Amino acid sequence: MTLGTHVAFASVLYLGGATLFGYRPDGIAWALAAAASLLPDLDLPPSKIGRLFWFVSVPLEKRFGHRTLTHSVLGIAALALLALPLWWIRPLYFWAVVGGYWSHLWIDMLNVRGVDLFWPSTVRVVTPGNRHWRLQVGSKAEMILLAVLIALTVALYPLSHIGFRDGLQALLRNFDIAREQYQRQAGTHWYTLELTATDNLTLQPVRGKFPVVGVWQNGLIVERDGQLRAVGVSPAHHNLYPLQARLIQGEPLRVVAERVDMADRTLRGLVSRIDQSRPYFLLGELEIPDGRGSALAGRLDRIETYQPASYRGGVLQLHYARAQELQPWLDRVAVRGEIVVQFWLRPGEAAVTLEKGEEREENRIPRQLRGFL
Repeated sequence: MTLGTHVAFASVLYLGGATLFGYRPDGIAWALAAAASLLPDLDLPPSKIGRLFWFVSVPLEKRFGHRTLTHSVLGIAALALLALPLWWIRPLYFWAVVGGYWSHLWIDMLNVRGVDLFWPSTVRVVTPGNRHWRLQVGSKAEMILLAVLIALTVALYPLSHIGFRDGLQALLRNFDIAREQYQRQAGTHWYTLELTATDNLTLQPVRGKFPVVGVWQNGLIVERDGQLRAVGVSPAHHNLYPLQARLIQGEPLRVVAERVDMADRTLRGLVSRIDQSRPYFLLGELEIPDGRGSALAGRLDRIETYQPASYRGGVLQLHYARAQELQPWLDRVAVRGEIVVQFWLRPGEAAVTLEKGEEREENRIPRQLRGFL
């Protein structure tokens, strides 16, 4: 095959791999794949790469001939060994070189002669089996193939940056695909959900773009008008029923998390240590007895419609809660429990930690009994 066909086929495989397997296309990796697709013709002095490296090409052709050693499994293994240092720089670069080299062998199998893939065995690998369907180098049929490959490269380029499933999601606006996409990449970027939905309580239509916070019962949690709402297909668990949805990726996200033991402490003390001007969320579970018996005995047997903070049977459950959702329980002392504080940071923002604040332990031992301890 000609140089253009080899480069175009390597490009299709590289961009197609990014589309199917989700790795981010990289200009350097793409260039490595294209360059590696020319290397097997190092055993052919008239080829462009053969003329460039004539001092290697001429001896190779005299000793082994064309489409033998460099077009075999042994050739691939030798190249992989030479390219191994690229693995420590970036694995994608290594696989781009190996994949580009393999693409040359693969498309050469369409040639009338085929390749000696298992050299030094004389068995030649060709496809298709019918000789009349194979291509002559530089023929009109190869030019048609080249045009098709170029068209595929152009079509795959935008898809390779979003992936097949994400591209399908953008086209179909399917909520399940959007949810799966978010679950795969949660914590890596800020995300917005472009949503058309129905409010399960009022039955009013809801449209807009809403920041995504997390997941809940096979659905997503979004922020709408300053309040957190769950989007999903279950009226028992979700506030909004999705009709159409598209997930939009934003800036890179860095999450810094701290665990806080809340035994004998109040939520007000914890909230006072958090800079309220920075995005944060509280997740965890606290035992705060309500005077109606054991907190553990009063646990919910079922999960109701999403609320950032829900209290039942002496147990307060927090799922992406913030200070404004905690008002009824701010001054209640927890018997036991742990809270995870998540700070969400944008690129370039300094790391956030809990400040000193007003947090203090509460002594729950009655004054009359302290003298006996």
